[in-house]
Amino acid sequence: MEQHKLTIDMSEATLEQLRDHHFALFGMHAMATSASGAPTIWLSVHYLERHLEVAWTETYSMFTTRHSTQAPSTKVVATHNYPAPLGSVLTVAGNDGAGIVTPGGPAGHMEIDNTGRVELGAGLCVHDTHGMYQPAGIFDLVDVDLFQPVPKVAFFFSPIPHMAGEIATRSLGPGVLLDYKMAHNRSLQIEYDLRNGWSTENRPFARPIAANEPLNPLLLIRSSALQALAMQRQRTVSR
Repeated sequence: MEQHKLTIDMSEATLEQLRDHHFALFGMHAMATSASGAPTIWLSVHYLERHLEVAWTETYSMFTTRHSTQAPSTKVVATHNYPAPLGSVLTVAGNDGAGIVTPGGPAGHMEIDNTGRVELGAGLCVHDTHGMYQPAGIFDLVDVDLFQPVPKVAFFFSPIPHMAGEIATRSLGPGVLLDYKMAHNRSLQIEYDLRNGWSTENRPFARPIAANEPLNPLLLIRSSALQALAMQRQRTVSR
């Protein structure tokens, strides 16, 4: 379990404006996958301060849901949720998405196998700042799907009432995409100003996100390598 941390510094004027207009901080986690899907809000922080520290643990679970809509603003609610380490396989046999977790999946990945006859929704959850498992996306589960957490996180300040688990296919406002592969001790620091936005200049780990920018290309990496591997795994499962 690896704890990650983000420190956001802002002026008193910016903080007052955010509080007065009921803003909160929202985070979305990147994912490489063989499946088609939509990103979801994974993390939310409603208590804001000038020196805001956000910490979470990269701990994962696999979830299934009978309601696999990918319409924006829809909240994803897991029917079944299975905490598991990377390299695990969730074999789903029940029509309601129930299954069994075993080892034996590709290293560094999560595998979800649908051996039933009903198409389901599925994906990975990641611990948020409160230690709660929250979906990092919703995907169509047809046969075999592979997921690999990517150490990139998008952050936005936006007015409530967004919530964790909500599908968001476009940015919630001007945001920033942070690459934790470049983080020292899995910790990053950045400044935010309500008028000037996120301080991304001279920060190779930070990439600005425009207001209303599509999020699927940033957060969901539809990997051809994972698609090929999923097909191989499907042949193995079908034997």
